[in-house]
Amino acid sequence: MYDDFEWTAMDKLVLLAGCDTPWRYYEQTAVQFDAPGSGGRVVPVTDHENDDEAPPLGPLHVVSAVQPNGDPGSSDSAARLELLDHQLFTQNVRAIRAVGSSLGGDHAEECRAVFGLSDQQARELGLRFGQVAVFAWNGPRWSLLSCATDRQTHRGWKWMAAD
Repeated sequence: MYDDFEWTAMDKLVLLAGCDTPWRYYEQTAVQFDAPGSGGRVVPVTDHENDDEAPPLGPLHVVSAVQPNGDPGSSDSAARLELLDHQLFTQNVRAIRAVGSSLGGDHAEECRAVFGLSDQQARELGLRFGQVAVFAWNGPRWSLLSCATDRQTHRGWKWMAAD
């Protein structure tokens, strides 16, 4: 199944991770989590300090399967996400639905919040699925981690619980 798709090549991911675009767009991404009874939205912030506050859902990573410059609403992107779900299921990795979106709301794509992975494991998963970066949420930090390079951005976060 995995080989049925063409994935963004490592050299292109390295190039994209080194550019201000798309990196600055990723830095301005909020993520909505669909967790029964405890869902909500995390927004990266620079002027808010959470000190020792833990993420409400626990430490996690956010991984997508939509290819850079791909159409998040396409059947191709949906099929790639199904493949990500299948891999997470077969590897017994707990995951919930999440949607990453620009702060202005003009771009959104479905992804998965995954639990129990190290930063390195999440980056490797993202790399396997052709991703420039993954998000890591642990303690007071909301982080953007390149999958193909060492580039990272760490910020604070603000949580808005679902009504």
